[in-house]
Amino acid sequence: MRMYRTEIKVEWAHCDAAGIVFYPHFYTWFDQATERLFSANALSYKELEQDFNTAGMPLLETGARYENASRLGDQLTMETEVSEWAGKIFTVSHTLTHADRRLALKGFERRIWVTRDPEHPAGIRSIPVPEEIKARFKD
Repeated sequence: MRMYRTEIKVEWAHCDAAGIVFYPHFYTWFDQATERLFSANALSYKELEQDFNTAGMPLLETGARYENASRLGDQLTMETEVSEWAGKIFTVSHTLTHADRRLALKGFERRIWVTRDPEHPAGIRSIPVPEEIKARFKD
């Protein structure tokens, strides 16, 4: 599966006093969508650890460009995909649109692939993303 689609209904708890989504919620939604995208490709965190000795996919950089405010009661669609594989680093892109197809925002997460390694001080080290992982995201 190359792209994962999530439907989000903006609720009271997502909003600030002006009734607009408080920005940290977008980053929670990004993280959840990334996990769901990988799980949809039989790469849940548990499967990654068991099958690939993966210790996680730490964030290196995140960002978002806001186009049209998301408000209480809005129905949003978020499309999530890996937009770039670059050795040890990969980028997950998120596009949120309103029900009327107006762009709400575009965001990204730049992540690094790490494996467990007791020989390193932190107990992990970065490695290139395995080809088998990347192959699961092809059309």
